[in-house]
Amino acid sequence: MVSDSNRLIARRYELLRELGRGGMGVVWEGRDTLLNRQVAIKEVLLPDGLSPGDQERQLMRTVREARTAAKLNHPSVVGIYDVVEEGGRPWIVMELLRFPTIEEIVLSTGALPVREAADVGRQVLSALKAAHAAGVLHRDVKPSNILMSDDGRAVLTDFGIATVEGDPSLTRTGMVTGSPSFLAPERVRAVDAGPASDLWSLGATLYACMVGRSPFERGDPMATLNALLTEEPDYRRIPPIMHPVLRGLLRKEPEDRVDAEEADRLLAAIAAAKPAAADRDVPEKKSRGPGRALVAAGAAAVLVIAAGAVAYFRFAAPAEGAPRATAQAAAATSPLTPSATPTPSATATPTPSATRVVPAVRAWRSRDGWSIMRPTGWKGALDEAYTEWTRRDGNAHLGVQAIYSNLDPDEVLISSEETLRQNAQNVVNRGRRTVVHQGVKAVEWEFSWTAGETGDAPWVTAGTRYREVRRALAIGDTAYILSWTVAENQWPRSRGLMRQVISSFTVGA
Repeated sequence: MVSDSNRLIARRYELLRELGRGGMGVVWEGRDTLLNRQVAIKEVLLPDGLSPGDQERQLMRTVREARTAAKLNHPSVVGIYDVVEEGGRPWIVMELLRFPTIEEIVLSTGALPVREAADVGRQVLSALKAAHAAGVLHRDVKPSNILMSDDGRAVLTDFGIATVEGDPSLTRTGMVTGSPSFLAPERVRAVDAGPASDLWSLGATLYACMVGRSPFERGDPMATLNALLTEEPDYRRIPPIMHPVLRGLLRKEPEDRVDAEEADRLLAAIAAAKPAAADRDVPEKKSRGPGRALVAAGAAAVLVIAAGAVAYFRFAAPAEGAPRATAQAAAATSPLTPSATPTPSATATPTPSATRVVPAVRAWRSRDGWSIMRPTGWKGALDEAYTEWTRRDGNAHLGVQAIYSNLDPDEVLISSEETLRQNAQNVVNRGRRTVVHQGVKAVEWEFSWTAGETGDAPWVTAGTRYREVRRALAIGDTAYILSWTVAENQWPRSRGLMRQVISSFTVGA
């Protein structure tokens, strides 16, 4: 695997820097030296343990799919420019886009308005129809694989586990790929999957646009898979106008689902509905403030990878109290016309105005029923049953993890510690104690650790020494781990805020 930058691939594409990696490859920021344009480059890696024959088949399939996807000239499919071979493996060169994902937009600004969600659904559906017509199945449609520009363009990314319809190569290797929350039941049952499987995933994605998560997400992969096989979605928080298309797409048996044409007709009717009808039973939403422009402007570039994995850095939610937001608030409350009653003084001295005090914490309520006073201005991210916020300098982090099990708090922390020690170095135990958290028994562990060279947390800096508190508690059939992590040299001045945030965690209130 390439480890150095500035290497030329196929004597044309320069690798500038590594941006991320996943199970199927490494994503590079690159430059096409011939056309002098920025590109995204996917270095395809194969899973460990494949036989030489399976490796060869996988490589051939990847090249074939990339070349097929490159023919999909569609505005809602990321463009693929080239497929080359170097070092015995394929490299895929593609369009670089800088849009936030639907997942990030929902996390930062709330559920999509119904008509906007329907419009996104139609665009993704159009992309899927084009792919299906070419014989390509996507296999991993989900909110984090859909990008959305400020002008409303939705782009389907990450054809990395896509397959040509009828290709049995993935089945031969025993792999079940895709995100469990958005998998179609027939794919879990390992029976033939076709275009209807992508339509199921689109239905689960549209549901997540409304609620913030898949209708089958249960926090544990096996519980999630069992839910999508045996349970029906809860539509009580979904606007009624969306029920027909979601019920049609989320039928367990693929032959019972609506087809692409019927789904498009239903979505078109929603998109064309009057606002009062489309938004019925949905609380009126406040202004989005600075909006998505700030979400995109304040974030690192999103690098879109089709026929490969998509690598991106999480987008920051607009910081409360940021200068632009404050200015807009001031303008909104300033009088636009003089008062009818003259002021007592005609002096030119500006009238003092109230100074806006930005609170240290802001209330945040999960759609799963828990809430917390999270620090103001920290950027948020949501991944399955894990919610996190990171301070903008990257030196402080708050996490809330939901674990759907009957483990008691001690067992939860023991399991959590075992996972930590796989990557952390020089872990020093600073005390474990039983505490009462809002009337419920909880166990709290304080410790220090040094970040290793490997790890899956993007906010962690290798070699940095951190101080952390983890509090575990169980309510009903769900256990929660609250974690507060700060660079150790900044720990003393963060303790007060940490206690305020951790103690504010509430379930069902």
